[in-house]
Amino acid sequence: MFALTLLVAALCGFGFAVLVGSNAMRIGRGLDLLDLPDGDRKLHARATPLVGGIAVGGASVVGALLSFWQGADSYLLWLVVAVTVMFGIGVVDDRRHLPPVTRLLAAVSLLLIVIAVVPEFRVTTLRFAAMSHAMPLGLAGGVVFTLLCLVGLLNAVNMADGKDGIVAGMALVWTLVLAAHAPPTLLPLLVATGVALAVIGAYNMAGKLFLGDGGSYAVSALFGLLAIVIYNVPGSGMAADDVALLFAIPVLDTIRLMAARMARGQSPFTAGRDHLHHFIYARIGWPLGLVVYLALVALPNAGALLWPGSGFAWLAVSLVAYAAMILALRGTASASAPAE
Repeated sequence: MFALTLLVAALCGFGFAVLVGSNAMRIGRGLDLLDLPDGDRKLHARATPLVGGIAVGGASVVGALLSFWQGADSYLLWLVVAVTVMFGIGVVDDRRHLPPVTRLLAAVSLLLIVIAVVPEFRVTTLRFAAMSHAMPLGLAGGVVFTLLCLVGLLNAVNMADGKDGIVAGMALVWTLVLAAHAPPTLLPLLVATGVALAVIGAYNMAGKLFLGDGGSYAVSALFGLLAIVIYNVPGSGMAADDVALLFAIPVLDTIRLMAARMARGQSPFTAGRDHLHHFIYARIGWPLGLVVYLALVALPNAGALLWPGSGFAWLAVSLVAYAAMILALRGTASASAPAE
């Protein structure tokens, strides 16, 4: 019976993604979700529908309901609400180009409600693999810490979504890592989401669609909250350093970018061509550059899975590899490099 549920989840993820991908332009025009080239920052060749998030979000909602049917707790219903509303915030931004502060306040308000209401979505203790005792944060400290982590991930995913395949590829890696730690009841959700990500990633690489802010907001909420849930499951084997490792590369890039922009007296949300993926694209090109980027994400996480308890060491490896990549490639990003 469980195998049949997983098969249904996979078929739903595949069906959603193919339906959206094969009708991307029609859906984009109907919903006014088209990303138009502007000859400045948006240099893609033609109008591109921002509809990839519909498939990923839809598949995750169906997968969550299947997981709930398999016995997962009611927090999954809150996950559905969070992913849906975050997707909606992103879609409004795609259509109306909200000021950064407005969309940030909307996201923070939603996440704060979810964290406050659902204990499974709060980090109240920090457990590192090398520490014999957990570090308690308390209720208030846990809410604040969790909110900061989720907002940080939201910005990191949004900033990473600048070249075809990055967010879908990273999210697929995250799906596989979380599936290795997750209880069986969460596998239908992860299977449906993973299949949808793989198919939508292929459409994205073919230039047929973008995830859009709707997609990046939904992905950040989904994987941020799922990582916390799985971290909180007794016996999951996921330590705090494993969670940090999962999102290390996009978060490190975001910290660097925001610090550099504030040092120049700019808003930390200022757009630019100094992201890691811009440097990689300028020196290596694409899609080979995508392979390099995803390897930075996937290989340390694979190492942490193969050698449980080594997450902190692999986190250090990620930091060194990221810094070495930036130092080696910095200054190579071309102003003409096309961005998603």
